[in-house]
Amino acid sequence: MKRFSLVLASLGAVAVVMGCASIRVAQNKTVESEGQKFELGGTYEPKGDLTLTIDGDPIMRGRFPPYTPTLRLNGKYKNQSVSASCYFGTILGSRGGVGGIVAGSIQGAKGKSGDKCDITVGSATESLFF
Repeated sequence: MKRFSLVLASLGAVAVVMGCASIRVAQNKTVESEGQKFELGGTYEPKGDLTLTIDGDPIMRGRFPPYTPTLRLNGKYKNQSVSASCYFGTILGSRGGVGGIVAGSIQGAKGKSGDKCDITVGSATESLFF
């Protein structure tokens, strides 16, 4: 029984580590708008959850619908309007099989690839890559 408990605990730890390893974190970038500096960041979880942050605070959250690579978000932070236009090509490419190949071809033809969000804070815009 002791050995069985140890195996279950080990499997649980591996599952937690594998789940955390799949979360993607964007490299933070700094923008300046109307004399204020803002540090932009974000995380993406493969289930489709996206969280965008400013100065470490979660400002906008959204979820990509299945097989839909675009997401638009709006909010406010310190009296500044904030918006994000996100395109995540891996959502379509992750389909696999013929559907994934076709989606990848279409993305290539349109010149879109990768996973990124263009975030606008006030009058400043910056791209975050995941």
